[in-house]
Amino acid sequence: MSRWTDLPKELLETISKCLDFRVDVLRFRSVCTSWRSSVPFPSFDEDIPPLILKLPMPIGVDAVLSQATICRMEFSRQSKNSSSSESKPKAWLTKIGETKLGKLKFFHPLSNSQVRYSPIMLNLLDFRFFVLSKAFMLKSLSGFYLFGINKVLLFPSSARYSEHELSILAIYHEGKLGYWKYGDESWTLLDDKNFQYDDIIEYKGQFYVVDRWGTVSWIDSSLKLIQYSPPLFGCGSQKNLVESCGDLYVVDRYLDGDRRTWNDYENLDVRRLSFSFRRRRYRMCSPKAIAFRIHKLDEEWGTWVDVKSLGDRAFVLGVDCSFSISSTDFLGGKGNCVYFTDDDDVKGKGLKSDSIFLFRLEDHIIEKVTTLPEYSDVFWPPKIFSA
Repeated sequence: MSRWTDLPKELLETISKCLDFRVDVLRFRSVCTSWRSSVPFPSFDEDIPPLILKLPMPIGVDAVLSQATICRMEFSRQSKNSSSSESKPKAWLTKIGETKLGKLKFFHPLSNSQVRYSPIMLNLLDFRFFVLSKAFMLKSLSGFYLFGINKVLLFPSSARYSEHELSILAIYHEGKLGYWKYGDESWTLLDDKNFQYDDIIEYKGQFYVVDRWGTVSWIDSSLKLIQYSPPLFGCGSQKNLVESCGDLYVVDRYLDGDRRTWNDYENLDVRRLSFSFRRRRYRMCSPKAIAFRIHKLDEEWGTWVDVKSLGDRAFVLGVDCSFSISSTDFLGGKGNCVYFTDDDDVKGKGLKSDSIFLFRLEDHIIEKVTTLPEYSDVFWPPKIFSA
């Protein structure tokens, strides 16, 4: 029987084409010299071409689409002093951006802010990367978050695409749901009557959107909205869609003040006003989260179920991606909670150590994660919240 290092080059090339994420290709190339020589280095252009997107009004700016991968990064080599019966693996939650010259750029999973220790030189053979989700964000050419863009996804979803195939769904101006294809001179509004959409998610290969009343709609291939759920009643002010263990959830966020609406953008001329002025105007209204409720969709009966406990699961509400994790998969962290940050704490000025909060379902208490090391140690790099 031939050794793994003696596999034919043609077979290695076939295997590498099945790897959609750059970090998987990097680990593949790290196995040995023959594997490395048979597969080309994954450049940034292979996944997300650095296209300049001339976004039409009402955004009206040049931008680039940034992609990152949410991963569980597990240390695969056991320490000599560690016991094989240890209950939790040495694993952390991280977000990985573009790769360059064998280095990985790490970002905090709740924002698009690069952690201060990166880029970090790692021996990729010492770690396993388990992909949890993908995240997309539109940025200005100078790298800043685009104010007014709340959420963006590729439509349809694809790990690789060419210039003429790039198209996106976006929630912008605090509630408008739009579609834009590369080269289009205007946005296509998917709903010209409802400007109160909060979140989009890809769920079971389809795209779903939720509005501020908790009504979930399915977006079909022709961009038609089809109501998928009834609205929620007694609602909070902001909704996030989260998929967990095959089920769809709505996380309802209660705020201590009024949110912005699309009216706040109607009289802004983005071509004439300075970036700093738009940023100050954007931050005029900054309500904070004071409570959460979680609802699970019973697809069989078409009703919402009020969730009292998430068990060992934790929901992570990021600025560009929301997802669920199992606390048993990580060295630090506990379940039955929601990690979140108030939007204005991360948009435009980066993530601060005291900007991340945790809501515990068991006692309905919100605390800063900096005060809870048993929860904060879930993030990479370890002790990221230390001074």
